[in-house]
Amino acid sequence: MVSGVEGDGGDEIVFADISAAQGGDAAAYARVVESWGGPLLRFCHNHLPATIDAEDVVQDVLLTAWQKLPDLDDRSRFRAWMYTIARNRCREVIRTAGRRATDPVAPEEVPVRIDTLQDPARAHTRDAAMKALRKSVDRLPDNQRRIWAMAQIDGLGYAEIAEIEELPVSTVRGRLARARATIAEEMEPWR
Repeated sequence: MVSGVEGDGGDEIVFADISAAQGGDAAAYARVVESWGGPLLRFCHNHLPATIDAEDVVQDVLLTAWQKLPDLDDRSRFRAWMYTIARNRCREVIRTAGRRATDPVAPEEVPVRIDTLQDPARAHTRDAAMKALRKSVDRLPDNQRRIWAMAQIDGLGYAEIAEIEELPVSTVRGRLARARATIAEEMEPWR
């Protein structure tokens, strides 16, 4: 089996695809894009104030990655490399556009899918708990919220987050610990 770089949902981008894309193989890069479009969109949503910006940034990131892929020396660092490109583009968009509202839809207005075969009381409780979690995460300081999302949602490790955020690992650990403690305290009534 060929070693790979894990993408979203258990899909695997094999080093062969990255190597082929580095050589100009558009089909191999299409497989990379298919696997990484979702994770990059989530990442950008957590780093940008508006949905439209996140979608635009993902397109820019994928184009930039395609152009710079031949320069990637260590394919095992592909994930951190992609997220670093995304982070830099997000910063550029924020710097040039200024901050706007984070989400055009209030969290309580976002529907949560409920299984019709499930107990309605349990579904309501879970829906309310998810809304409380969204609010708790939204109240975190930006630097803690971004790190929490990269760790909990994107599954990145301390070293990868530190590289992406250009911070020492100890700072990442501290911010993540504070974010988790805050969320745990606010979610205590839902245990």
